[in-house]
Amino acid sequence: MSIQLPKLTRFGHRISIETFRIMKLGLFLCFVGCLGLGWAVPVENLEKIKLDFFPNNSMLLTSFMSTYFIVNVPKCVSPKDFSPVKIRLAVAQVPDTSTLPGVIDTDDIANLRRTPQATIYFAGEFDSVSCRVTRDLLVMDMDDSQFELITVLGYQVGAEFCRQTKGPYCNQALKPSTYYRVNFFFLDNKSVIRAHTDWSTALQTRNVSDHESADVMFGGRAGGMIVITILVSVGGAVLAIALIVAVALSNKK
Repeated sequence: MSIQLPKLTRFGHRISIETFRIMKLGLFLCFVGCLGLGWAVPVENLEKIKLDFFPNNSMLLTSFMSTYFIVNVPKCVSPKDFSPVKIRLAVAQVPDTSTLPGVIDTDDIANLRRTPQATIYFAGEFDSVSCRVTRDLLVMDMDDSQFELITVLGYQVGAEFCRQTKGPYCNQALKPSTYYRVNFFFLDNKSVIRAHTDWSTALQTRNVSDHESADVMFGGRAGGMIVITILVSVGGAVLAIALIVAVALSNKK
């Protein structure tokens, strides 16, 4: 017995090491699986991706009303260690332009289906646009001429009423005269959040009682566009009337 005990001990020691390694691997796989099911992911551990939410070169993407606004959608994102498959939009109501949402991990971002009064919530999820597709669709060759295909991609924040819609998330209508920030979270092919864009600058929705600012689609340079549109419309009407008169006179002859 005294000769065999060390052998059994060493054998048992080897088994315990292998068992420990298997347990560690199992815990790691369980942790990854739990992340995919929606467990908390620390924001500080996510990759940071830069994005201009409100580009100034598009009237559509900078427009905002009393219950919604439109943000720029990432057209080509190339993270370091993964390929983004889905983009999940987070919305945060803040008291002023200087306040940042106190989000430490993704558990701090609620779902309006379960927490209707939440001020920080996921509003929706959509497919990520690959960089290859974006490059392929920029320029087209048609009839020996170069035509630039301008694609305006935007996401309307505040587009629905939760009680009237279905789905995992709700992109509820926003409150008038209220400050909001948005943040895009990028998910891999296993639905694990891997990166985010950080919070945008705060944007205040319009006051619905102010009729002069109820629609900013006609603000700034758009005012000149309204005048041009009216002139073109009036000119078209005059030409149409002149054509009718000309045809009537020719018939009389």
